[in-house]
Amino acid sequence: MNWTIALPLFIGCFGILQGAINRVIATHIGVAQASLITNIGSTIICLFFYLFAKAYSHLLPEFYQIKAPLTTYKWWFIFPPMLGFAIIAGIPYSIAKLGAVKVTVGLIAAQMITSVIWDLLVEGVTINMMKFIGIVFAFLSVTFITLSKA
Repeated sequence: MNWTIALPLFIGCFGILQGAINRVIATHIGVAQASLITNIGSTIICLFFYLFAKAYSHLLPEFYQIKAPLTTYKWWFIFPPMLGFAIIAGIPYSIAKLGAVKVTVGLIAAQMITSVIWDLLVEGVTINMMKFIGIVFAFLSVTFITLSKA
């Protein structure tokens, strides 16, 4: 299997595990501290990754190679960290209130809608009947799981 197909599956698992573990941590120290610890850890990991990419770019695919100096920062580059913070702070709270299954199904449905809109507006990829049916089933799944008592 091509690793790029498996990568989203792993990331999906990591996202739920990260949120669930942060929920457990947050019950002891609070979401603010759990988010701070997570983001400091992420910053340290990203710094090491950046230094590795800078020193050993020949070992990485072109997509991961450094292509411009850090000084090429644009104002809108603030959005990914803001969205990342919202994920890190929001998922643990959501899991605590709704449970991991309801949060996961809701995330998947929202990701499907957002990805279709992104593909249409940014990537120029049109929606087809199979995608539309998949979105309908995702929302049916959200509805059924949300209405369940457990």
